[in-house]
Amino acid sequence: MNFATLSVKQEGSLLHVTVNNPPINLMNGQMVGELFQLAGYLHTAPDVRVVLLDSADPDFFIAHFDLEDLVAHASDPSKASKYPDINAIQALALSWQALPQVTIAKINGRCRGGGLEFVLGLDMRFATQESLFCFPETSGGFLACGGGTTRTALAAGPSRALEVLLSARDFNGIEAERYGLINRALPANEIDAYLADLVGRLIKRSPEVVAMVRETLRKVYEPMIEPMFAGLAAENDGLRIGLAGQEMQDGIKALLAAGQTRENELDLPATLARVQAPIQ
Repeated sequence: MNFATLSVKQEGSLLHVTVNNPPINLMNGQMVGELFQLAGYLHTAPDVRVVLLDSADPDFFIAHFDLEDLVAHASDPSKASKYPDINAIQALALSWQALPQVTIAKINGRCRGGGLEFVLGLDMRFATQESLFCFPETSGGFLACGGGTTRTALAAGPSRALEVLLSARDFNGIEAERYGLINRALPANEIDAYLADLVGRLIKRSPEVVAMVRETLRKVYEPMIEPMFAGLAAENDGLRIGLAGQEMQDGIKALLAAGQTRENELDLPATLARVQAPIQ
C-alpha cells in the first residue's frame, strides 16, 4: 500500500500507520480519501488484529482540516455528500469505528479540529501529558461538524463538552484524560512501553473474542445510535448555517491570510485571537 499522506508498515498482526503530511500534518481531502481506502483494505485483512496510528511530526499528530480544502469542497457542488446528514469526516470516523480490528491512536503533539474528530471514532486514544487537544471551530463562527460536537458530548457530558467546544482553547493530555476524550495521558518516556505491552496483549485475542466483546458493547450502547446520528445531522445543519454566514467566512479568510504555517499553528488559539476582529 502506497499513500501520499500515510506511511504503513505491517509487523505480524500489527499494522502501524504513521500520519506523514508535511509541513504540519494538515488533514485534507487526499488524507481523508487514503484513510477511507485503508479502512476498506482492513475489512478484508483478517491477519491484522491491531492498528496503531501515530505521527511522523513530534509537534503535530493532525493539525486540523486544511481550510483551503474546506473552502474548495464547500464551493464545488460535485464534492457535496450524497447523504446530506453525513459529511466526509463523520463518515470516515464511522467507517473506522466499524472495523473488526482494534484501532489505537498514539498522540504526541497537537490534535485539533478534524484530526480530533477522526481519532474520537477510534477504539482507544493514548497521549503524552504534553499533547494538546482543541476544537477551534467556534472561534471561527461555526462548530466542530465532523462528529466532534456529538462525540465530545457523548464522551465528556454536556457541561464539559460546552467548555471544550466553546472555549476553543488547547487542553493538555492530562485534562483530556480527565474529560474522557482519551484513555490515558502518559509521560513521554513511558507511552511507547505502555502501548507495546497493550498491543502485545491485544494481538493475543482472537477475532472471535474481539467480536463477542464488540457485540456486547454494541447492545449496551444501541439506544444511543439514533441520538448520535441526530447529533451528526445537527452538526451538518450548523455547518451549512456557518458557511452562509459572514462570521465563518471572515474567520477562514483571516486565518488563511495569516497562513497555516508551523509558527501560527503551534499556538492556534492565540493565532485566532490575534487575527480575528473582536465581536462587538
